[in-house]
Amino acid sequence: MLLNSLCVIAGLIGFIITAILLNNYKSNPIMNIYMVLLMSVISCRFFLFGIINLISNPEILTSYTKYSNLSALVIPISYLYFKNLAQKTQSFNRTELLHFIFPVCYFIITSQTYTYITPGFLVKLLFFLVFSVYLIIYLYWSYETLKNTIWRTSAESKTLRKQNKKIHNWTVFLFTALLLASIRLLISLFIEVSHNGMTKGLSYQWISSLIWIAILIKILATPEILYGYKLLDEKLKENRNSHLVFNEIWLMQPVVEINNSQHFILKEKIDDNLQNYFEAIEKGALQYDFFRDSKLTLTDLATKLGIPKSHLSYLFKYHATISFSEYKKIIRIQDAVKLIENGYLKNNTLDSLSKKIGFTSYNPFFTSFKEIMGIAPAEYINKIHTLV
Repeated sequence: MLLNSLCVIAGLIGFIITAILLNNYKSNPIMNIYMVLLMSVISCRFFLFGIINLISNPEILTSYTKYSNLSALVIPISYLYFKNLAQKTQSFNRTELLHFIFPVCYFIITSQTYTYITPGFLVKLLFFLVFSVYLIIYLYWSYETLKNTIWRTSAESKTLRKQNKKIHNWTVFLFTALLLASIRLLISLFIEVSHNGMTKGLSYQWISSLIWIAILIKILATPEILYGYKLLDEKLKENRNSHLVFNEIWLMQPVVEINNSQHFILKEKIDDNLQNYFEAIEKGALQYDFFRDSKLTLTDLATKLGIPKSHLSYLFKYHATISFSEYKKIIRIQDAVKLIENGYLKNNTLDSLSKKIGFTSYNPFFTSFKEIMGIAPAEYINKIHTLV
């Protein structure tokens, strides 16, 4: 009874998460259509398994058992999720339908076999071996895909490193969970074959339930998985009552140890004025658009703000979580978002926008926008139009 209730609850939570993913996956770089399908199939499986066993109707239970092999679709769906995530592709490719030929054929053959005859031990063993090879091949492909792409990706940008770490941790967790669920399935099938029972892999279902619940908890505990990276415009709204818009960038305590005598002298001069310096930098960036100058250097910014360059260098070295070059990039992308939302592109091109906010050409603007916002400029524009 407890297991069945747990499956129903897990299925319902899965449906809710699936709905959220379906609404956000196009603007969420951690998700794609295959994750939505994966959540849908597994949620349906657990919900139906729990409901049918709670009802305890023999006819319904027999029908469910007959069609339960269709959940083998989870195997190629999982692989395609990892593959498309690695390739940063969210659109559906028709050629990927080829991956579903085997599970559909396997389902038809096994269901028809159990419908018209009672297969002997050798037939069941053959089903088990074929399915095991199929499962192991896809697990291997998934592992190789992740190992050669996401798990070895490195980046110079602190923002991109942080995003890559999120994706790395998520894929390690999900792959491990799917691997454990696969081991449970193979053991269950082996036991069923050994006892000459129906090879449906329904033994020890409670283990899969716990694994599935762990995945749901991981998703719910990591907002980036559900909604994507926090967009800069959302960060602006969150901090609209704060003196500092990007208050997570500035720290009152040094981020690294000060071991330079000249820097100790600067510390004495600057410490009492840190907040004012932070606000002056942001005012110049957000109100006076100093960063629209494509040739802006730290020296130029110091001159515009009337702050000694040595003070600015000290601030970005000891009291900022990012470098000056990355701060400049973030400010320019925030500027682009503001202009896009204010209708700048109605009469101008993206190339014009990139140059207006301080980039020398469209390519570095495109790369920076996707790095910071998590999606390409065109995708962001489509998202804005969808919401309007």
